[in-house]
Amino acid sequence: MRKMLITLLLILAAVYCLAGCRKQDKGQSEQIREEGQTKQKEEEKKDKAAKKKAENDTQVKDAEEDDQNSEYGEQDNDSENDTNSEDETESEDETESEDETESEESRHLIVIDPGHQRVQNSDQEPIGPGASETKPKVSSGTTGVRTGLEEYELNLEVSLKLRDELLKRSYNVRMVRESNDVDISNSERAQIANEKHADAFVRIHADGLDDHSVSGMMTICQTPDNPYNGSLYLKSRALADAIFEEATRRTGAERRYVWETDTMSGINWAQVPCTIVEMGCMSNPEEDARMSTEDYQQLIAEGIADGIDRYISEIEQ
Repeated sequence: MRKMLITLLLILAAVYCLAGCRKQDKGQSEQIREEGQTKQKEEEKKDKAAKKKAENDTQVKDAEEDDQNSEYGEQDNDSENDTNSEDETESEDETESEDETESEESRHLIVIDPGHQRVQNSDQEPIGPGASETKPKVSSGTTGVRTGLEEYELNLEVSLKLRDELLKRSYNVRMVRESNDVDISNSERAQIANEKHADAFVRIHADGLDDHSVSGMMTICQTPDNPYNGSLYLKSRALADAIFEEATRRTGAERRYVWETDTMSGINWAQVPCTIVEMGCMSNPEEDARMSTEDYQQLIAEGIADGIDRYISEIEQ
C-alpha cells in the first residue's frame, strides 16, 4: 500500500512538473509572440514614418520644382516681354527712321554755295566739262569799301541765315561750306549739287564795281545756248527770276537785272537748276554798310527763301 502511495505521489509530481513546464513554455511563447508583435508594430510604425517622410519629401520637392518652374516661367515671361519690348522699340525706331527718310526724300533739297573762300586758289580748271578755256579754281572775292568786310565772310553770314530760314520752311538743305577756311573749286562746288540731285543750286555772292554809285541786286544764269547745260536754261532762268523778284521786294534793294552768261564756271558745271545771287554792291558805301547788318542780312535770306518758294511752286504746277 505504501508502495502504491509513493508511486501515486511520484506520478502526481511528474504531472505537476509537466504542467508547470507547459505553463512556462506557454508563458515564454506568449512573451515571444508579444515581443514579435511589438517589434512588428514598431517596424510598421517605422515603415509608416518612412513612407510619410518620403511622401513629404516628394511633396516638398514637387513644390520646389513648381516654384522653380514658376520662377523660370516668370523669367521666361519677363525675357519674352523684354524681347517683345525690345522688338517693339526696334520696330518703332525702324518705322520712325523710315518715316524720317521718306519725309526727307519727299522734301525739296536746296544746295547753298557761299561764294569764295579765305584763301583763293589760282590753279586753273576748265570753265565747263570738256572745255579748253580755263579760269582760276576759286578767288577770295571783293571787299567792302566802307566796312572792310571780306566778301567770303559776308557770303557765309547770309548763307547761314538762308539755311536756317529754309529749314524753318521744311526744306532739306546742304551747305557747300560752313567755314571760310576751305579749298573747294567752282567745279567741285557744282559737283556737290549734282551728286545730291538738288532741286536748286543757289550761289551767294556780292558785287564789286568800279562805279561806286551803282547799287542793287541781280541774279545770273546760263544762256539757252550754253554748251554744257543749255537744257537746264528754262528752270535756271525761272529760279533766277523768282529770287530776283522776291528778294528785291523783301529788301527794297535797287533792281538791276537777270544776267544770262556762259562765262561762270560754277554754273557751267552744274547739272541741276542754278543761279548766282549778287546780293548788292560792296563797292557802294551805303549798300556795303547796310549788308553788314544782321537785320538786312535776315531780309536778304528771307527774300531768297521767298524766291525759292515761288520757284518750287511754279515748277510743280
